[in-house]
Amino acid sequence: MGKLIKYELRKQRTSRMVIFIALAIALICFWAGVLFMNNALMGGSVAAMVFGAVFVLFYTGIEGILVFNRDLRTKQSYMLWMLPRSIWEILGAKFISAILQMLIVFGVSCVAVGISTAGAVLTIGGLSDFLRMIHEMSKVFVQGGLNWGDLISLAFLLFLAWTLIIMTGFLAVILARTVLVKSRFAGLLAVILFFVINFVIERVYDVMYKIPFIASANNVGALGWTVWDVIFYVVVCLALFGVSGVLAEKKLSV
Repeated sequence: MGKLIKYELRKQRTSRMVIFIALAIALICFWAGVLFMNNALMGGSVAAMVFGAVFVLFYTGIEGILVFNRDLRTKQSYMLWMLPRSIWEILGAKFISAILQMLIVFGVSCVAVGISTAGAVLTIGGLSDFLRMIHEMSKVFVQGGLNWGDLISLAFLLFLAWTLIIMTGFLAVILARTVLVKSRFAGLLAVILFFVINFVIERVYDVMYKIPFIASANNVGALGWTVWDVIFYVVVCLALFGVSGVLAEKKLSV
């Protein structure tokens, strides 16, 4: 599977390079601001990197879905299904590569923001003052503020939620390209199916919280999530992967 993952990751190599170059430029601008004591340049650079970290998280996930759609449209991916490998291994490699692409660029973006934050701490004068300022700012969004545990759990939930979106997109593409239609309008149909599947998932989530013992579950941390949220995301992700695998095995394997 490792070779399959590397093959899939190479398809998005150009976008990774563009993102890394943009981050390098932002870092250079930040340290230029530190060198010349230009607060506007420092603040603008950090803001750009924070915005970029959030943007690339969404962009790379969507790009993975678009690449998969393009492969099926141009028949490039069909050659992959001719390999003497399990359909589940091939599809799993596609899922993993899409998630890895997202994690790689997001991780590098976070490192860039961390380096800039370290520089900001040095200019501000102390780590404790800086962390206290961040905690006070978080009170604007969450009552009582956020602690590190809340931030870690938030990152984990965002990862699960975005993984769910990627898997939903893959299933929508497979349905549109291999089951329902093979025309130039299949891309539009995939978009419609994506929103339909998401709507169904949201309704199932709402129904789940109408079950008494789930509705009465205690919240974890300041963000108001429960263990049932994690269970829901994991189960739905596995279900989407299973359905995608069955469809791919029936319609794409040769």
